[in-house]
Amino acid sequence: MMDNHGDQASSLRAKIQELLSRHSIDAEIWRHYALLYGDGQSTRPGDELALHFLSKAHRCEVQARGWEKRSGTFMEVIKRAIDLANVTLGCGKKKSNPQESLPMLFSIHLATKAKPLHADVATGDIHGDLSDDVKELEQLITELRRESA
Repeated sequence: MMDNHGDQASSLRAKIQELLSRHSIDAEIWRHYALLYGDGQSTRPGDELALHFLSKAHRCEVQARGWEKRSGTFMEVIKRAIDLANVTLGCGKKKSNPQESLPMLFSIHLATKAKPLHADVATGDIHGDLSDDVKELEQLITELRRESA
């Protein structure tokens, strides 16, 4: 693809990466930035950076006011935490020191703090679609703990 000057647009990648790496509190920006580095789903060295940016996106989401009270937002945060946990596991397998994944574990665990807000008062069970995602996230957290031990 060509840019507006007729040069290869791929030559602008480094400039875009530098521009986007500036401080932002917008989770969507951090997710797009992670995409530039392969979204943690590749075998390239950029996986660590993608993980770093996905972590920043997750942190922005859980620091936003009221995310845990809205069912739709809670579900999105849980799904993204699942993705983050999977990328963390993948990157952790490449590390010589598995304990380096521990800080990520605590960040991912934040997503489960709102679980009681979405539980049935009588039974304590999580409502509908959320239940499977929360269980999957809890299993991934357990696996991360095991891998980091």
